[in-house]
Amino acid sequence: MHTDAPTTTQVPVGLLTCQHTPYLRQFNTTVLSCSKKPNKQKLYEVQLQDTILFPEGGGQPCDYGTINESIEVKNVQRVGTSHIHHTTTPIEEGIEARLEVDWKRRFDHMQQHSGQHLVSALFEQPEYGCDTLAWGMNATRCHVELSKSPTPEQVQEVEDRLNLYIRRNYPIHVTFTDERPATLPNDYVGPNGVFRIVEIMQDLDAIAAEEDPLNLIPKEKGGLVRLDYNPCCGTHVKSLKDLQCIKLLHQEKIRGNNSRLYFVVGQRALDLLQETYQVIKDLAPVLSAPGGPETYVDKVIKTQKAGRDAVKQVKNLLKEVAAYQVRDWVAELKEKNPITTLEDGKSTASAPYLIKYHRDDVDMDFLGVITALLTDNDVIQGQRIFMLSAGEKKEGGPMIIIGQSDEAIKKIATEVSKLIDIKGGGKGRWQGKAKSWQGLDSAWLAAEALVHA
Repeated sequence: MHTDAPTTTQVPVGLLTCQHTPYLRQFNTTVLSCSKKPNKQKLYEVQLQDTILFPEGGGQPCDYGTINESIEVKNVQRVGTSHIHHTTTPIEEGIEARLEVDWKRRFDHMQQHSGQHLVSALFEQPEYGCDTLAWGMNATRCHVELSKSPTPEQVQEVEDRLNLYIRRNYPIHVTFTDERPATLPNDYVGPNGVFRIVEIMQDLDAIAAEEDPLNLIPKEKGGLVRLDYNPCCGTHVKSLKDLQCIKLLHQEKIRGNNSRLYFVVGQRALDLLQETYQVIKDLAPVLSAPGGPETYVDKVIKTQKAGRDAVKQVKNLLKEVAAYQVRDWVAELKEKNPITTLEDGKSTASAPYLIKYHRDDVDMDFLGVITALLTDNDVIQGQRIFMLSAGEKKEGGPMIIIGQSDEAIKKIATEVSKLIDIKGGGKGRWQGKAKSWQGLDSAWLAAEALVHA
């Protein structure tokens, strides 16, 4: 009589070792299958019987780790209640696999995820009425999307309560229910027909001991009461002390009245403090503010004012420079290109004339001042053409070609565009922006040739 050997099946998501024993860092299991070829990400897809590497889900990123020390696990995904490990090299089916989790990454995710449950639980209290609609975690920050924006005072009050609960070290329990929560993904079916629930318990005895350390007041009620009760597949700390601390950051308005509130938990809060401290320390010599952070705001305000005053002074000086330049052109034109007034009252230059001008250290505003002064001094007459440009040679900048003859301006602009990388347009006043001033000298020569053709 022949008997088939029993088939080894995967432990389903919801009952994984990483979920019920999240502090376990090393674990032995069996390789059930491995893809023959790598996928589009050049990774092999491996099915293990059980795992301590969490598959991405519930807003929590997947764990990283190794198999048999040398094989890297770069991704872990859930497919229904199955779990797929994406590895850098193939693994022989049927062998024992020794898993090791990237503990720094795992514990960080545990802190952030458990912290999110606590943040959401408090904001959902009746006195705040901010329901959590979604949440997210990236490499440095987490956020919850709330149904409305709490006031700054409420945010501070919640933060104080969060850290008070952490000091009281309330426990976190994992339990199960046979009632399917409405928030679960459609492709997730609970293993054995039950669904995983994470609950944070409020310790009334801890509160009483804090408020009445000598135990002089009779207590009506003690023990644990539920503070948070939500379906979750993630890995969580065993009690709130492992969160260390929670810092609520800023809010952003999104989708109507919703608010995205950012926060950091545990080591991320300490890292942010260190980063902020280092920035503050580095700013002291930059701002010339040896008095420390207390003097930074005043110093920045004074520096900004000094900068605005300097810009205003430079603009006034450039206006004077522009006025002197136009005055020189007026004298030059009076001598070399005088205007002849005909009997019909129309003015015309005695001959075509081109004025070329470029300055490296100015911008479009300066050219605008010059063209306004040219108009005010009534020198744009006859066949005179003004070809003005600004900006450093490598960076380019604005150009204005102005005169009375649209036809002459168009011809010059067309030729200039062949010699300089510039785009522009206009009638009576052609205006463009060059990517660099390479070829400007050649453009000037071409313009001279066209004007005197």
